[in-house]
Amino acid sequence: MNMRILSNKSGFKTVMIIILAVLFLLPSCSKDDNPDPIEYKAYVSHELVITRSASSIKSLFQLMVPTYPEIATLVDKVEYNVRVYNVIYKTVFMGEEIEASGLVCIPDTDEGVFPIISFQNGTNTSHNMAPTKDIDNIMFRYLQSTSATGYIMLIPDYIGFGKSEQYFHPYLHKESTVLSVENLITATREMISNNLINADWDEDLYLMGYSQGGWATLCTHKHISDNPDLGLEVSASSCGAGPYDLSVVQDFMFEGITYPQPVYMTYTGISYQSLGLFSNPLTDYFNEPFASELSTYFNGNYTNDEINDMLNDTVSVLVAEPFLTGINTNPDYADFRKALSDNSIHGWDVKEPIRLYHGTFDYYVPYSTSEQVYTEFSDAGAVNNVMYFPLQGMDHTSAAIPMVINSLLWFDILEFKSGDIAGLD
Repeated sequence: MNMRILSNKSGFKTVMIIILAVLFLLPSCSKDDNPDPIEYKAYVSHELVITRSASSIKSLFQLMVPTYPEIATLVDKVEYNVRVYNVIYKTVFMGEEIEASGLVCIPDTDEGVFPIISFQNGTNTSHNMAPTKDIDNIMFRYLQSTSATGYIMLIPDYIGFGKSEQYFHPYLHKESTVLSVENLITATREMISNNLINADWDEDLYLMGYSQGGWATLCTHKHISDNPDLGLEVSASSCGAGPYDLSVVQDFMFEGITYPQPVYMTYTGISYQSLGLFSNPLTDYFNEPFASELSTYFNGNYTNDEINDMLNDTVSVLVAEPFLTGINTNPDYADFRKALSDNSIHGWDVKEPIRLYHGTFDYYVPYSTSEQVYTEFSDAGAVNNVMYFPLQGMDHTSAAIPMVINSLLWFDILEFKSGDIAGLD
């Protein structure tokens, strides 16, 4: 009995020695040896919100053919279903890192390498009409559907909408707008590089936007060109009806008895005040009762048209007389003038192709601002890289879709040429 106990103890001791020896010989498995989690510069999260079928996209495009015959070319190029994601990403606003959002649309396929288009939308005041909220808005739906022809399509919400709607939208504020566009591109690159979405990027980057988005597109193109450390290169940009020189646009708003979009006039003022770009009270700029009520108009609950209805399109009724007559000379408005100048965009010696579009009957944003920036490009030495297309007889609304269609067809041509240069079929 005692011998058996001793024998069992001896066997147990032997087993323990063997186990300990094996443990010491095995490589250490401490958490310090586990791969570090990926630290993303911009990407936070993404969620699939809808998948659009190639057949439904063809039908959507075909409905436009009678009005816009040139879109038939796009119908023939539809090849893929499209997966639409709501992407949350990091950007910087007023020196603070915040989270913003945008749509990322990809061709639903295991094969192919595709270019990116980033589309910057026009003026919006309603939280519910942001690209990530208003998924089935007809213009956003057309843009999402473009991915079916072989593009990765991005549509940023802008700060003040979507994930960042708790902030007041920094309307026509260059720095925050550019960062919100660039960081969605960076987040998309990170998603692709880390296989978070089933897509491959061919490194071609196209920028496109209309109205506020035309201005945002040109501002972003310039910033990327000036900052090679971003690791981005613009292949081409297409800009429609942008308020490039904000002082020119401001003077245009004030020169007539009426201005049909008072929402634009007031949006800039309340935006720049919220950013601290001037300290004057809004009563220095607008008459009562409008001045005191503007913050309730621009709270995200109303559309552009609804705010227009609450304002007045007679300039002298809406705008305070000292501002109306002294915008360019009165020292009280020096900070406002500086804000307009600082947030304008002018032509430079650009090396990449740019197209400018503007309706000749545009009574919201004067086509003279597109003519001016085109002349600036030419004077800077970029005459061979920039083209200006006046859209005869079209106004601010009617010029938008033709500009987008023409731009997409142009990007297709550039991609085809890029493929030829690379030796592709």
